[in-house]
Amino acid sequence: MQRYQELGAEAAKADEDMLQAEQELTDKQGQRDRADAALAEATRAVELARRDELRFRGEVDDLTAASFQTGRISRWSAVLTSDSRRDFLERMSALGVLADNNEQNLSRLGDVTDRADAARAAAARAQRTAADATTAAQDAVDELDRRREQLDTQIAEVRTALGALSDSEQSSLQTVQDTGSYAGPPGAANDALQAALAKRGSAYVWAAQGPDTFDCSGLTSWAYAQAGVNIPRTSRQQWYAGRAASLDALVPGDLLFFDDGTGNPDTIHHVGMFVGDGKMIDAPTEGQVVDVRSMEGDGHLLGARRIAG
Repeated sequence: MQRYQELGAEAAKADEDMLQAEQELTDKQGQRDRADAALAEATRAVELARRDELRFRGEVDDLTAASFQTGRISRWSAVLTSDSRRDFLERMSALGVLADNNEQNLSRLGDVTDRADAARAAAARAQRTAADATTAAQDAVDELDRRREQLDTQIAEVRTALGALSDSEQSSLQTVQDTGSYAGPPGAANDALQAALAKRGSAYVWAAQGPDTFDCSGLTSWAYAQAGVNIPRTSRQQWYAGRAASLDALVPGDLLFFDDGTGNPDTIHHVGMFVGDGKMIDAPTEGQVVDVRSMEGDGHLLGARRIAG
């Protein structure tokens, strides 16, 4: 029995590792998708900036050519060909307008060129980000595959150890032992507790989230969802939900977390829900059912979190 329980705890840790890898993959894929969208937007911005740059450059070239042609005779031409003082002033004014227009277009061309350069730089950054995100997503896929393979190996070991137990031991593990009533103060925490208690006898299934089968964090997240409170999926993520609760002042509905004995939250592999009287309801491991048990668990109780109330 002890070997079965030890293997169950190890497999539960592998299950948490796999769930964490799944979440990381989802996050990386989201980052990749956002990076791809940013790259597409940056590419469009480059194309628009390039078009504006070409258009204004053409206008500047035309005005420059016109200025060159008129500039050759410019002021002397105005003096020699003017019929009157008024005509002279009008010709000089036209030359000034031409110069002003060219100056304005040169300024606008400078602005457009700056925007085009900025767009190209942004596109280059977006391309690098997208490439990095794609690599990270693939790494996450590889890590998930490795975690799944590890979990499959440990599940097989648990099943072997379970099969080595006597019929009476297996029957005891798969039978609800505590049918008592438990309740806390009215509110979401008690609603979650009652939802969990109603699932006594449900089978443990790796990575299951209900409503008929559960793993440990699947039970707690499902129960709180029934109370209208959403908490993260895995026990390691749930450790950061709500607020810390003293083990000396627990109330029904508080979540209890178990690690490998090092006190490191990164090694959390199990979570249960406090019901009162030093007990918790949990989904332990394959071969067992959801039931009320001692909150001592495997002896490595890390701490508690209060989700509501």
